[in-house]
Amino acid sequence: LTRDVSRDRAHANRYLVNTTVLRMLLGLAAIPALGAFLWLRQSLPSFTLPLGLGDFHPDRLSSDTLWAIWLLVLAQAPATIATGLSALFYVYEKAEYPAAVATVSTLIKVGLGTVMLVLGFGFVGLAGTSIVVNVVTLFILGALAWRMFFRPRWEFDFGFQLHALRESFPLMLNNLLATLFFKVDVTLLEPIRGSKEVGWYSTGYKFLDAYNLVPSLFTVALFPVMSRQAHDPEQRREVRGTYALAVKLMFATALPFAGVSAFLAPLLIGLLGGREYLPFGATALAIMAWSMPIGWINSVTNYLLIALDEQRSLTRAFGVSLVFNVIANLIFLPRYGFVAAAFITIASELFEGLWFYLYLRRKLGRLPWVGWLWRPAVSAGAMVGF
Repeated sequence: LTRDVSRDRAHANRYLVNTTVLRMLLGLAAIPALGAFLWLRQSLPSFTLPLGLGDFHPDRLSSDTLWAIWLLVLAQAPATIATGLSALFYVYEKAEYPAAVATVSTLIKVGLGTVMLVLGFGFVGLAGTSIVVNVVTLFILGALAWRMFFRPRWEFDFGFQLHALRESFPLMLNNLLATLFFKVDVTLLEPIRGSKEVGWYSTGYKFLDAYNLVPSLFTVALFPVMSRQAHDPEQRREVRGTYALAVKLMFATALPFAGVSAFLAPLLIGLLGGREYLPFGATALAIMAWSMPIGWINSVTNYLLIALDEQRSLTRAFGVSLVFNVIANLIFLPRYGFVAAAFITIASELFEGLWFYLYLRRKLGRLPWVGWLWRPAVSAGAMVGF
């Protein structure tokens, strides 16, 4: 929706309606698979991993956890419609509107969540508030889109949906692989080293998740521009300059974030998790923080490759990187635990970036990385040394 309609806005309604219907159908199809996965997880016995990797002891999910999961699933219905509307704002380069709506939604989520916690509903109540928040978000985005762009009309096109499914399936697969790529270490850490180390590690990861809003919002806002430049032969040369500027901005922003987070890790973890998470949570954050400069560049490169219609190449890159991540964690987690997971996060980002660059070089040629990055690197080195 974002890539194609940014090239020709005349098809905005057709893309909005049909991609929304397609996402709803895919969401419904995923529910039985989730149910089967949860049943299998609840029924899985303990067993010994091969190659001397240790014992696997799956924790049974409580009834409250299962309730929370299904409430979050239900909340995806309004969320997926809002996703299409948000993409429409990015197409028209009005990124400030979904950003403002997200701020309002977060305030509502915090307010309702606090009420639920005070009333004793716990995390199940928090999951329930996501339904209310997503409905409110959908209503606001829908009203704004109606007023600013066009009045959506029913324009169902089954042939177009098949085309959209073929074209976007690699994107869906990439999103799945990227999610696994970032979270597989937590999934493996629990059965291999236990829930306590997951707690230390995840507390450090919370800051990375928060910081990663910066490249996420930046690249999504830049994506329509790169899509037009990549598609229009007259602007094709400009996409290289756009990418260069984006890489410099992301690298120059991520390095100070990483340096400050590593230096202040005990303070940050103490504020978020308390003394129970020190010093190990701080150790995890101090290491993982240095994955951000590479990861933020990868974020921009990912969207540029999509703009260049290279989403199938991205699938191969994500798949190979995920395999690397899993193998590295299986080898080092049993002996070194969350510290290994933190270092592997950096190595995996670098490995993924190298694969991205192989495909990018085919489209844009050699890129002067040293010329782009040495100044912010020297500046960050001086800051860290001081």
